[in-house]
Amino acid sequence: MAQTPVDRPEWGSNVPRERRGGPFGMGMGIGAPTGFTAKTWIGDWMGLQLAAGGDLGRLGDFAVTADYLFYFRPFSTGTSEYSVPLYVGGGLSLSSNNYELAGAIFVGPRTVFGASVLVHELPIELFFETAPTLLLYQDVTWSVDGQIGVRYYL
Repeated sequence: MAQTPVDRPEWGSNVPRERRGGPFGMGMGIGAPTGFTAKTWIGDWMGLQLAAGGDLGRLGDFAVTADYLFYFRPFSTGTSEYSVPLYVGGGLSLSSNNYELAGAIFVGPRTVFGASVLVHELPIELFFETAPTLLLYQDVTWSVDGQIGVRYYL
């Protein structure tokens, strides 16, 4: 079904309940990092997320990320069964590699862009995101992380 633009984005506290479950969700993500992911909603417009695991395809890599997210809803899905809020945010990445770069630690800020699919009758969230990252410690370099995953809300 095609998504139609709304005349006016929904701002304020008039967002309808978009999913079942509580504000805290846990799940799994594939990408960078591949592993555990968690999020807590702060109202309907903000959230904090955390991810920890290894980078897909890199031996000996381990990363932890933490982000503060802002949600917006620029379009309506045309159905009351699910919604697709978009988000943008900022955070921090901490990664280490004990195979290719023995003992190397990288730390830096990241910007997150993503979308969630919230099913109104289920306590789950499907999400995908990309996160350009500027690594400032141990070496000045950059990376682009990304993750596709699912969270279950308690």
